Amino acid sequence: MPPKPTGPREFEPEWLKRSLDRYLTWGLAFMFVLVVSFPLYRLREPSLRADAKTEQDALYKKSGADLFSKNCSTCHGENATGGTAPTMNSKQFLGTTEDGQIVLLIAGGVSGSSMSPWSQDFGGSLTAEQIREIVTYLRSLEPKAPSVPDWRTGAKAEN
Repeated sequence: MPPKPTGPREFEPEWLKRSLDRYLTWGLAFMFVLVVSFPLYRLREPSLRADAKTEQDALYKKSGADLFSKNCSTCHGENATGGTAPTMNSKQFLGTTEDGQIVLLIAGGVSGSSMSPWSQDFGGSLTAEQIREIVTYLRSLEPKAPSVPDWRTGAKAEN
């Protein structure tokens, strides 16, 4: 009988194989944890986002009310109810104007009127974040906004 052919010697020592097997096992266990946890996280994420949005809106509303009182109420009246400038707290204004339009009105002002730009980008004193806070405050007035058909003249709500 011919002798058994012998192949090359085994390259990896036994301790190295055990070490690699251990790392592979831990890697598979970690991957299993990730595969299970991502769907669980995805189920919880919408409620986390909704809670964060609610909290942010409450903070923006409070801060926006303070900013409006300090910077805008002189012309637009306390609580935006009218004055020498348009009445912002009216169904007509809030119902027909989008948030982006209000941001642009505050940021860039209105040419040919006493409404100057308030954004720092245009030489004003408010940051973009502060303008968004004022818009959030104004939007919070919408559910109880009175009807003021002549809102552009700063008219007060009719009782």
